[in-house]
Parts: sequence; C-alpha cells; structure tokens
Amino acid sequence: MVGQNVINQFRISENFMLDEFQCTCCQRVMLHNKFLYKLQDLRTKIEKPIIITSGYRCSSYNEVVGGVKGSYHLYGMAADVYVPGLPLEELLRAAEQVGFPGIGFYPNNHFLHLDVRPVSPARWQG
Repeated sequence: MVGQNVINQFRISENFMLDEFQCTCCQRVMLHNKFLYKLQDLRTKIEKPIIITSGYRCSSYNEVVGGVKGSYHLYGMAADVYVPGLPLEELLRAAEQVGFPGIGFYPNNHFLHLDVRPVSPARWQG
C-alpha cells in the first residue's frame, strides 16, 4: 500500500510537483489549473525555484493558521511563496507582470500571497 506521504509525489508542470501544494495537516490537495499555469509562468519568468510555504488548506488548517473565511487557499486558487535569494520586491513585480489578480505583500514574513481570484485585482500589504 502506498503511504499517504508519497501519494502526491508526481510532476504536474515543468517545475512543480503536486505535493508542493498539499495541505500541511492532511496532505489533501486541490489545485485550480489557472493557478498552476500562472505560477509556472512566474517560475519561467524569474528562472529561479519558487518555494510554496502554504498552498491548498483544508478548512481545519485554514482556521488553525488564522486564514480568512472564504480564503482562496481553500479552493486551490492561492499559495504563499518566496524565492531564496530574490528580493521580495522583485518577486512582486514579476507576479504583477504575469498577471496574478490577487497579490498580498508580506515583507516582515518574507513571502507573497498569490491567487487567481475571479474578481477585480486586489493588492494589499500585511
């Protein structure tokens, strides 16, 4: 029997594995294809590995981490990311250039929240 810790270990794009997006607490994963395509576009643009610190979140885990109700993480449409050695401001500019509708800038925690919300673009700093 395959263990749950390896079930999501397969490539889903040129630079990403499915398990990079899985929920930290339960290893379930949901991933919107539009989000994956945008993130792959960003990875191609910056030519450096993107580290996903929080991808899909089940409702329990979203509550534990203080995520907002209705978070796009719950639908596989968001991730919190950083790139080692790349200033966060440069990653922000690149994310805007590839067209992420939702971008949260968290300089104190050294990550960006990226999402593919279907509503008009949103930008915020946390």
